[in-house]
Amino acid sequence: MSEHPINPLPRLIPTLLLKDGLIVRATQFRTHQIIGAPLLTVRRLSQWNVDELIILNISEGEEQDLRRDDLQYRYDSSNVTALLRQIAQNSSMPVSFGGRIRSVEDVRELLESGADKCVINTQALVTPEIITAVAKRFGSQCLIVAIDVKEHADGRREVFSHKGTQPTGKDPVAWAQEAERLGAGEIFLNSIDRDGMSTGYDLETIRAVTAAVSIPVIACGGVGAYEDFARGILEGGAHAVSAANIFHYKELSYIHAKNACIAKGVGMRAASVGSRWTTQEPVYDLAERDARIAKRLEQAATPLPAATPRPAKAVRWCSNCVYPSISATPSAYDENGVCMGCRASVVRTATPQEAWVERGKLLKDLLHEYRSKDGSRPDCIIPVSGGKDSYFQAHVVREMGFKPLLVTYNGNNYLDVGWRNLMRMREAFKVDHIIYGPDVDLLKKLNRLGLIIMGDMNWHCHVGIMTMPMKIATQLGIPLVIWGEHGYADLCGQFSASDFVEFTYRTRLEHFARGYEWNYFVGLDGITAQDMQMYRYPSDQQIYDVGLRGIYLANYLSWDANDHIDLVRKKYGFEISETPFDRTYRTMSNLDDMHENGLHDYLKYVKFGYGRCSDHASKDIRAGLMTRERGVELVRHYDHVKPSDIARWTSYVGMSEDEFDRIADTYRDKRVWYRQDGAWKKDCMWD
Repeated sequence: MSEHPINPLPRLIPTLLLKDGLIVRATQFRTHQIIGAPLLTVRRLSQWNVDELIILNISEGEEQDLRRDDLQYRYDSSNVTALLRQIAQNSSMPVSFGGRIRSVEDVRELLESGADKCVINTQALVTPEIITAVAKRFGSQCLIVAIDVKEHADGRREVFSHKGTQPTGKDPVAWAQEAERLGAGEIFLNSIDRDGMSTGYDLETIRAVTAAVSIPVIACGGVGAYEDFARGILEGGAHAVSAANIFHYKELSYIHAKNACIAKGVGMRAASVGSRWTTQEPVYDLAERDARIAKRLEQAATPLPAATPRPAKAVRWCSNCVYPSISATPSAYDENGVCMGCRASVVRTATPQEAWVERGKLLKDLLHEYRSKDGSRPDCIIPVSGGKDSYFQAHVVREMGFKPLLVTYNGNNYLDVGWRNLMRMREAFKVDHIIYGPDVDLLKKLNRLGLIIMGDMNWHCHVGIMTMPMKIATQLGIPLVIWGEHGYADLCGQFSASDFVEFTYRTRLEHFARGYEWNYFVGLDGITAQDMQMYRYPSDQQIYDVGLRGIYLANYLSWDANDHIDLVRKKYGFEISETPFDRTYRTMSNLDDMHENGLHDYLKYVKFGYGRCSDHASKDIRAGLMTRERGVELVRHYDHVKPSDIARWTSYVGMSEDEFDRIADTYRDKRVWYRQDGAWKKDCMWD
């Protein structure tokens, strides 16, 4: 066997799965749930001083569909090599890139685009000589051969190709030895059966392969807890351990995983909080920002054409509910056209009662672990808007015998009924309650700028409620913040119920802030850094020092908003709206913000062609409360309606309705909307 340099320190390597330009969570190579776009995730991993990063492109085609005009991070091209260049520019760690590599020239292009190593899988099995050709041209140190292994019922392991779909008849040990002989520099050993299952590594296969080759073996597949990494090295003999899903679930996950390995005696490079190369908060090109805004306003002032091209590919709708393929919350579909939101709902519904009982015990144990031992502080923080979910969260925690601190962000948009509900909480639950209300002049500026910059006047509300509770938690030394349901898991099935996903800074920045951090607004319309300090998230060091975690109750309890509303109305006098909403049939939600069900949601319709009624109908269809046919009727009735609260908002911020419409129209997604005879049109599957 040829000599290969081996890193003397075991490595911990996150793996990102890239499908059609988006990061996905995978289960057994079959189910793919969209996590989000890659750039902010890569930046976040860079902040954690990651040893290395592996990115595997599992797309079916060449096109990387990344268009979202309302997001701060933009992509110059839909080509994968262009995407890799931008990833490399945002990375301070070595990047290995794999997927769809068919030739030595493909390797050359990827290396020139920023990859430090290339990962080859299927093509190495189809034409093994590519391994030798790449090694001779670029060196073995640039080449990782990936081996996907499936265990049969009789215990036999077999190598599979083509994304784990085709058996090869090859034994993984023999194939690893052959790959080394041909010139591979490392082996990436992945378990198909354990992928996304959180059952731990296939240690038997790892031991067999590592004993048979002299080149480094990277183990992957099955990690469900930080402790699994150490077992992969100490018991499996792997030179490096990798995982994909777990790094998306928890805040500072990489740092905690490394600490867990070191605590078990694994001699890894020490984990550290904070990077000398990458800041937690993005540093923006202010000239580029100002040019974007100027271009947007110029576009809004330009008369619309009478006709534009019809989208080549129509938007698809879930075959079970009414959720669309192009949406604010990224969704994916299975082979039957069912969205991941429906798939996740089926799993939750099928979860037996005894499992929920066990999860309830886990929740109580967690609360006991983090409660104030001497009564010097509240046991936890609950972010509340005063809505039905807020009441239910407080109810659960108080019924378990713990005393939370309630924290509210007041965006100055409360309905009267919503404000009464909020004011009632302190007495109803006998707890302390902090309400933060920003300067109203600042709010008006942020409303206007939010519309212009990202087509969302409620940026300040989303970021405010996602920031204030965590900020106060670090200031008061309270390590546990309890949220309600994970909206993205609920609507679009972003995670599995077994993930126990927690709140993270990356989720806040990418999904709720759309990539626009507080400092993006400094210097606009006279806004100063001092004005924006309350929107500034705690630093990683502050989070680490407090041991701060943000958990979701819906991971531990069988969550049903329709049941919750009955409970909180009877027990606490919660009020619902007596006035129907313009854009949805429900009267119990978003009472804290008159624009959330109204103008804010109308902007979502303008951008993506669907609205709050689609959200609510999809949830009720999944819960068995209405048929899809009835859902379609409601969507037809509500989704297109221009809400009456536009008069309040335009007067509030000093903008005409015509100006609002012209700016909003610039955000219409060309995959959804086209113009015909001077009017906006979109296609629907059910038309």
